[in-house]
Amino acid sequence: MANRPNKSLITGGKYLALASALPGYVLGGFLLGAFFDHWLHWPILRALGIILGTFVGIYQLIHQLLIDEKREQKSKDLEK
Repeated sequence: MANRPNKSLITGGKYLALASALPGYVLGGFLLGAFFDHWLHWPILRALGIILGTFVGIYQLIHQLLIDEKREQKSKDLEK
């Protein structure tokens, strides 16, 4: 019989990946803003890129948390 990994380790790994993706979204927003700043010569676009990347990262985090909560609730309802 194969050993199954601990559920808390799987859940922790998933949330660690989500938390580490947030800086990636911020960096992506900065790079996109820097590209458009260089192209259009509007210095404010770097800051707007950082803000947009932050909002997208937070949105993705909340969205995934809500999906996981619904999935967990559904599995609890099936166990009853």
